[in-house]
Amino acid sequence: MKLLIIRAEEGEIKDKQIMEGEINNVLKNVILKTLEVWDPVKSDLIIVRHKQEITIRLPITREQYEMYSQFNLKRKGDSASFEIPVYLISFENQWIDDNIVDSKVFIVSPYIDDYVAEKIVELAKNVTSQEEAEEETEE
Repeated sequence: MKLLIIRAEEGEIKDKQIMEGEINNVLKNVILKTLEVWDPVKSDLIIVRHKQEITIRLPITREQYEMYSQFNLKRKGDSASFEIPVYLISFENQWIDDNIVDSKVFIVSPYIDDYVAEKIVELAKNVTSQEEAEEETEE
């Protein structure tokens, strides 16, 4: 399986790789790499698995259908959506009120295609962006 590995810091992508491998092994290797850069005095180390919804406009090609249908593809009017597993490894963060604000993370997810990869890159930027954190604390 192809996997996308992103390192994001303060709203910027510092590294982006696509590699072949089994997700459990690659994820564990990224976690080991994270331990080398994590400062336990400065922040928590948090690993979270969630599903990221990706929305695409229809029509799609047969190849796209075959790839996306592996991830619970559903039609919604003139678009469709599916969910891919995303692992967020936060190694520099801080608690502000009851919210955690991430400033440095690794994200590991399946690599589906360039469109989905770009959506995961946007997620990585947003998760580590200071503007996003400030908006959440103001709400």
